[in-house]
Amino acid sequence: MIEAYVLIKITAHKEHHGFGRTVIEKLRKIQGVETAELLFGDYDAIINLKVHKIHDCENLILEEISMIEGVETTATLLCIDEGILD
Repeated sequence: MIEAYVLIKITAHKEHHGFGRTVIEKLRKIQGVETAELLFGDYDAIINLKVHKIHDCENLILEEISMIEGVETTATLLCIDEGILD
């Protein structure tokens, strides 16, 4: 199982109050997204992905997450399996 965290910048829409919450709701519906939360700081949201292969992670980010209206940029942080550190 591959685990990753994805930091997301959300485009600001002045005419859509609460637009970030709408993006979070859409992210939470994607299969493989374990959690999705709003942030304060340089990034607007963080999601935790759990998928079977790295390729699945790539597909989710490129074909689903980045296509959501309002998702401006993403930064993906892959977790390391502690077994490889032994």
